[in-house]
Amino acid sequence: MNRSSTHSPRIAIIGSGLAGLTCATALKGFADVQVFEKSVFVGGRLCRYQFGEYRFNYGEQYFTVSNPLFLNLVSAWQSAGIVRPWDGWIVELEKGQLLNLDDKTPRYTGYPHMQVITDSLASNCKVKLSTSIVEIEKMDNGQWRLFDDRGGYQGLYDMVIVATSAHQVGAIAGVLPSISSAAKSIDMTICWGGMFAFERPLELPFDAAFVLNSPISWLSRFRNASAEEDAVESWVVQSSPEWSFKYAASFRGRVMHALLDALFEACDVEPVKTLSANVHCWKHALPINTLDQDCLFDETAALGACGDWCTSPRIEGAVLSGFSMADRIMKFIK
Repeated sequence: MNRSSTHSPRIAIIGSGLAGLTCATALKGFADVQVFEKSVFVGGRLCRYQFGEYRFNYGEQYFTVSNPLFLNLVSAWQSAGIVRPWDGWIVELEKGQLLNLDDKTPRYTGYPHMQVITDSLASNCKVKLSTSIVEIEKMDNGQWRLFDDRGGYQGLYDMVIVATSAHQVGAIAGVLPSISSAAKSIDMTICWGGMFAFERPLELPFDAAFVLNSPISWLSRFRNASAEEDAVESWVVQSSPEWSFKYAASFRGRVMHALLDALFEACDVEPVKTLSANVHCWKHALPINTLDQDCLFDETAALGACGDWCTSPRIEGAVLSGFSMADRIMKFIK
């Protein structure tokens, strides 16, 4: 990259999930980085939802570690007090019957909630919220112009990194087939999720379960780390990809009641009245296939993309993709 020594490259990162924020944090000191986020808060898959006084970790409830680089980062998060081991009891569940009870895999969670991890990363970055970048335009001098969904001009940048879900990468990076074609090759699942707070505990012995032969694929008890002992019991329910696809166009109320009934049936418990009940549809939840690459980067165009859909649909995959993207950029800058 041929730039004046007095000029720090200006880099736009679109998306403030783990991949985008990891990349932005790693590039601090090497470039002038601006992160754009279409939502009102950062987080991506680590998002939390709050309905009145009830809060839920709607995305990931925990994560695992297998890569040494990621382990070092998790250790740093633990030292900073934003990550703790997650010792919840996970089982396989089929109509009230508990299976495979001896899983000893180490797991971790954000403290006091998962989104604190991305909140911490964002505190070290320049992030512009509620700004949906939908168009990028290559200038004759090699730089990129960015425009939001209202037609507003969002600046001129030497480099653009799209750190969103694959379908958004395909749309934004459509001007560059080397990036957009790869992103468009990724198939994503749909997921309806339910968030329920009950007037009394369901009295289940486990904390989370992979559910078999049910509209539900996963359910997890959510408890705020700062909650009192007698706090309301809340559960997050995620439906199977097949069921979600079948009911993709259904009314929210119908889906909510169907998931609630499926929860009671899977756990083999009598229905309990809810204090709060809501559903949300992830239209692009998890990648069915991945690229088996850490990230994508076209040096000629100075355009890249990263995310868990590149390598593995896990928190670790998103972080490593962000680090890999930053490494590619730093080598390109030099």
